Amino acid sequence: MSNVADQGVEDAAILLMSLGEEEAAEVFKHLAPKEVQRLGETIAKMKAISRDRVDDVLEKFATIAGGQSLLVPDTDEYVKSVLRMALGEDKANLLIDRILQGSDTSGIESLKWMDANSVA
Repeated sequence: MSNVADQGVEDAAILLMSLGEEEAAEVFKHLAPKEVQRLGETIAKMKAISRDRVDDVLEKFATIAGGQSLLVPDTDEYVKSVLRMALGEDKANLLIDRILQGSDTSGIESLKWMDANSVA
């Protein structure tokens, strides 16, 4: 591997392959097209992966996941940060107040946030 980013992509590809086809497909649904392409290309290039390499990746994932708490100290800041990363500053700011105040986003307003295929 040429750098840390390439190593991370290869690790992600190995992890996805270890999940199985259905679970990997669910993960791909949540990725950007460029991410899907990069992971797909990486998977396609992997012809032989040693059991030790797979075990190393799974152990690394388990260590990272095990070190994560399911509860974050400040959930308000967490949701703000996640929404800003996912939606961008403008869209996130429109939602944040509603979410934190518990406003209802039913009806026409909720259509803005739905996947186009879900609306159709």
